Amino acid sequence: MSVDSRVRCWALALALVGAWHGMARAQSADSKVAAEALFDDARKAMDAGKYDVACAKFEQSQRLDPGIGTLLYLADCYEKSGRIASAWATFREGASQAKAAGQSERADAGEDRAKRLEPRLSRLTVNVASANTALEGIVIRRGGTVIAKELWGVALPVDGGEIDIEASAPKAKAWSKRVTVKAEQDSVTVEVPALEAEASPVAAPEPAPMPAPTVAPVTPPAPAEDRETAGETQRTIGLVLGGVGLVGVGFGSYFGLRAISKNSDAKELCDGSVCHDRRGVELTDDARSSATVSSVAFGVGLSALVAGGVLYFTAPSPAEPAPRASRPRLQLRPALGPHAGALFLGGRF
Repeated sequence: MSVDSRVRCWALALALVGAWHGMARAQSADSKVAAEALFDDARKAMDAGKYDVACAKFEQSQRLDPGIGTLLYLADCYEKSGRIASAWATFREGASQAKAAGQSERADAGEDRAKRLEPRLSRLTVNVASANTALEGIVIRRGGTVIAKELWGVALPVDGGEIDIEASAPKAKAWSKRVTVKAEQDSVTVEVPALEAEASPVAAPEPAPMPAPTVAPVTPPAPAEDRETAGETQRTIGLVLGGVGLVGVGFGSYFGLRAISKNSDAKELCDGSVCHDRRGVELTDDARSSATVSSVAFGVGLSALVAGGVLYFTAPSPAEPAPRASRPRLQLRPALGPHAGALFLGGRF
């Protein structure tokens, strides 16, 4: 491959990378704009006393463009909507971030609000029978969230409402219980009993294993060096890159269609860029993530296709043999074993 051809390949690759970074910056700017709009709508909803709507908008704004101010507003919204534990935890998180950022006033305000909420917290304790600790793979969940073993028996702050406690383990019968916790100053304890073992099915006798034939690896003779040319390796690499490019474009198409589908579903639950429930927020996030993956896959796939095409069509013709000392050699070697087979591609350049 000539020096000019290599320069053109690198220039094209750099141009494609620059275009991809431009698209990523544009998506980031769009996220900031959407976050600002959601923040403004959330404040209006709070002023109108629509705290559930406001909290959902603050959550989505924080997800799109995290900020200490948004976090503290979200904590205030949680408190006004009666989610005391969430408000307490969010105020503490906002105070911690403000302290790390050198924003002493916000840090002091967040710590003060969290301290005032502590006496109002409701707590839930989940005690697990000692017999369960020996069960391998046992999992205890609270409202679908796994409770770490270190937190078993610890009185944890929780928001008021109905909470499902579940216990499961391999080869054991699952157990669950629903409890109701008051919004403020409540203390509830749940006892998880020893899980009962499942009845094991009678296993059918296994047939005697058949001896597997052993096949020695076969290595075909390498082609004579006199017939190798400099263009063979270049064209092979070009074809490989072309295949990678097609895979990338395929992935890009799949995730692009997925983003369109998720966005369409989100529009049914959202008003423009504003979502009023968690399902709409999740669909919007899925659509945005799929769109990002699609853009990256398309960029990589297009780059690989172009680079592969340039390498393939600029390769020397078979009539131009390379010097013996610099010729590359590729070998495709099959290998067979008793339970599997494989192809190995290797060589020297």
